[in-house]
Amino acid sequence: MQLKIVARQYVKMAIQNVLLPLVYQVRKPKQIEKGLVVFADAHHGSVPPSMEPLVRELKRRGNKKIVEIYDDYQNISFVRLFFRMIHFMNAYARAEYVVICDNFLPVASCKKRRETTVIQLWHGCGAFKKFGYDTQGDIPSFYKGNVFRNYGLVTVSAPGCAPHFQSAMRLPKDVFAPLGVCRTDKYFKKSYQRACRERFLKAHPQANGKKIVLWAPTFRGHPSDPKLEQYEDILKMSRQLPEEIFVIIKVHPHLIKKYPYDNSTLTTDQLLPVTDLLITDYSSIIFEYSIYKKPMLFYAPDMEAYGVERGFYLDYQKLPGTIVTRQEELADEVMRVLADGAAAAAETEAFYKAYMSACDGNVTKRLADRMEV
Repeated sequence: MQLKIVARQYVKMAIQNVLLPLVYQVRKPKQIEKGLVVFADAHHGSVPPSMEPLVRELKRRGNKKIVEIYDDYQNISFVRLFFRMIHFMNAYARAEYVVICDNFLPVASCKKRRETTVIQLWHGCGAFKKFGYDTQGDIPSFYKGNVFRNYGLVTVSAPGCAPHFQSAMRLPKDVFAPLGVCRTDKYFKKSYQRACRERFLKAHPQANGKKIVLWAPTFRGHPSDPKLEQYEDILKMSRQLPEEIFVIIKVHPHLIKKYPYDNSTLTTDQLLPVTDLLITDYSSIIFEYSIYKKPMLFYAPDMEAYGVERGFYLDYQKLPGTIVTRQEELADEVMRVLADGAAAAAETEAFYKAYMSACDGNVTKRLADRMEV
């Protein structure tokens, strides 16, 4: 592991174990502020997509006081980082609810009061590759302190995912609830699907009447120093495909600054409804895409090595789609799968029921109702 990453982890531990607990205790009033909901994230400068539906719904209902604290901790100064953490701890000490959607160090920094519920929405559906305490790639063995400490509710996309999340987070079973994932609600709306298609054709008029293939890979390495693989292979495939197939490239959010290779300004969420075939490797995007019951293809030349290094919760050989490990076979397999897309429907339907059954278009309302109790 790089020295810079190790040093950052030790700085995090010092802040987590000493400074932030002190701030929490000093600022903690005798009683919480009923109705105060704090939304916080350390990876976005504005409301993250995974939180946005719940923020919007609670504001619409109008019976909660909403505090939003967002920043990209990787791209702000240490001074700003310090004061933003202090700002969060002040709100944390008073909140009835704290809502996060990724690892968030300050939440785990202290022994929180019983009256405060921390809700972890997470940022992905299902449970594909190992994460959290199930892999050294996420949390190194020398790191002290549970980064998932204090969670009172973790929403997952189906009952079958809960055991994997429990394993990764090392939390009691009753913390995990198959309420679904808020950000998937829009996929079920016909109006959203129409708007995505109109936006896509406006941005890519040359794709009208063509089959749309989306390549959306995950990243390799540590999130602070991510790497992209197989980009050249996909470019070669694109040149080998006939003109009636249009290829879109969308890299993982961690990769955008380092590898600005996207050939569409639309977000991945906006592309899924118009995609006829998804190509990925180990990305959890497969769970969201399964909502549309359309075919997938897995291009994974490093499948064996990645499986050993990172590990999977699912049997990679049993995923709902063709696995390709050789570049010279890729274009032919794309054309074959597109020609016989209907055959994938039953396989994808079973996958959806197993890992996405709680995502039904009503997740946000269900969670907001629960917060009213």
